[in-house]
Amino acid sequence: MRVIAVDTAAPVLGVAAWSDGLSASRSARIVRGGEALIAPWITEVCAELGFVPADLDGVVVSTGPGAFTGLRVGVAAASGLAVAVGAPVVAVGSLEARARAVGVGAPVLAWLDARKGRAYAAAFDAHGAAVHAAADVLPEVAIGWMAPGFVAVGEGALVWRDLVLAAGGSVAVDADLPPVRSMAAWGAEQIASGAHGDAGAVAPRYVRAPDAVPGKGRLR
Repeated sequence: MRVIAVDTAAPVLGVAAWSDGLSASRSARIVRGGEALIAPWITEVCAELGFVPADLDGVVVSTGPGAFTGLRVGVAAASGLAVAVGAPVVAVGSLEARARAVGVGAPVLAWLDARKGRAYAAAFDAHGAAVHAAADVLPEVAIGWMAPGFVAVGEGALVWRDLVLAAGGSVAVDADLPPVRSMAAWGAEQIASGAHGDAGAVAPRYVRAPDAVPGKGRLR
């Protein structure tokens, strides 16, 4: 099973390849121009594991919530690749993917900086089940979901580290890194079990209305 995973929901973009238990990845914090990196990264990580994109059995992509432009770039790249090679797509929420990468054993607060003093956040129990669905909330609201002993992951865990620690939580190691390696491995399992979709049906998942409207400026 050969799979590519793409995550562009946050400032640190990532791509990973997975092949029969082995993985390779690329990631970088990007201010602009991330769309120019995705395709070369895909080629590089596939080559690192000894195959080419045409050999892929599936593509995994995080669909949000997250940065509006980033999500569109990631979904477009993943869908385009899937169509080009005739592979299925597995879509996963960006917060769910981050929580899954932490693993089980403690409740998890997965959150991203939504700007304007707000967070895209979701909470999961120690078994990985969602207890608060992804929402656009004040950081204090998200922290209020959690009891001491939780783990925070995602860009928000670094932005609001003081809130996490004051609430009795801890910050995951490499909290801001995209969870593309675990996404690729999980996606391979989903594809093997038949739990996947068509590339044409994948779309970004927003939990906030765009900041701009047609004729009034660019989306953030």
